Order: sequence, then C-alpha cells, then structure tokens
Amino acid sequence: MMDMARNYRGQAAMEYLVTYGWALLALFIVVAFLVSSDIFSPNSFVTQECTFQPDLPCPSSILYQNGSFTTLRFSIVNGMGFKINVTNATYTATNMGLQGRQVYSDPITNMNGVQSGRYMNFSHTFTGTQIQPQPRESRQVLVSITYYNCKNTPCTGPYTTSGRVSAFVERQ
Repeated sequence: MMDMARNYRGQAAMEYLVTYGWALLALFIVVAFLVSSDIFSPNSFVTQECTFQPDLPCPSSILYQNGSFTTLRFSIVNGMGFKINVTNATYTATNMGLQGRQVYSDPITNMNGVQSGRYMNFSHTFTGTQIQPQPRESRQVLVSITYYNCKNTPCTGPYTTSGRVSAFVERQ
C-alpha cells in the first residue's frame, strides 16, 4: 500500500512538470528577453528635459560625446517681453570631463542683447580625460544664467535664473 502511494505522488509530480513545464519555460524565456533588452535599466525611466523659468522656455537641447569631450547645446527663447543682455552661464555637472561634481563658468560677451521673442543658443564643452559619459547614458546639468534687464536704459541687474538640462548622451 505504501509503495502505491509513493508511485502516485511520483506520477502526480511528473504530470505537473509535463503539464506546466512549457508554461514555466515560456515565462523564463520572456523574463530573460526583458532583462537582456535593458527595459529595466534606470535610463529607461528618465525623460529628457530642458527646464528654465516660464518666461525663458528651452525648446531644444542636446548632449553629445565626441572622442575625449562632451558638449551640451541648448536654446532659450526670451519670452520676458523686453530685451535682456546675458552676461554669464554657469554649468554644474557630475562626472563629465573631471571626476565628481564640477562647476564651469562661461562669460558671454554678447553686448547686443536678446530681443523679446528671439532665441539665444548656448554651448559648453566639458573637456578632460578623467571621465566622460558613454553614449546612451543619462546626464543632468544644472545651468545658471546671469542677465541684465534692458527694458529701460541703462540696463538693470544682474539677475540670475537657473534651469536643468537632462539628456541622454548621443554620439556625434
């Protein structure tokens, strides 16, 4: 009687494996495909954005890597309703050119100013051989722009606005 019960348990286990084994194998294949396609990588949950104050929208930005340097380019539109004169842009980035968090300052010598409704293009190259991001990596750069209000003569200021550019590194 004991041997018969043992045979029935063994037979039940084999029937279970034969019946549901294909489903388990299919589930394993689907999970392996999802893991190998980087769908669960942190970069797939990050969005690209370029955000400043509402009166200075940022319609386009790109972060690209070319050899031993990485370049950030973005544009802002002067939506303030008056001319501004941008004098400086400061970039705060982590592990772009140099190890750790670094601050880079770019004085701007655009004495003509930016009329209301016009674009102003910014570009900064992060040089350095210590560390450069690889293509498809997500990076965030904090940008502070110093400007003068030229609604009246003489221009008043300085004023500072800050923004954030989040982008995936592209290959040039």
